[in-house]
Amino acid sequence: MSSPATPITATLVGANPGPAAHIALLGIVIVAALVIFGIVRRRNKREAAEAEMHSTTHDHTLAPPHTPAAQDRTRSGPREDA
Repeated sequence: MSSPATPITATLVGANPGPAAHIALLGIVIVAALVIFGIVRRRNKREAAEAEMHSTTHDHTLAPPHTPAAQDRTRSGPREDA
């Protein structure tokens, strides 16, 4: 059994769908904004990771080579000058 207020409520919503339509439209806009935000954020993260990867590979190529004296010290341990 339905309450007596149900037909009145259904009649009012059927006669004026404005609020329900606005809420549905607002929900669609919010979901679309979240999807766009997620796509942009993922793209920015991916580009930042690629830039970081490229910068670290370039750092190794631009690093000055070790001098032979520095390589000798690292191989034989610290020198004792006494």
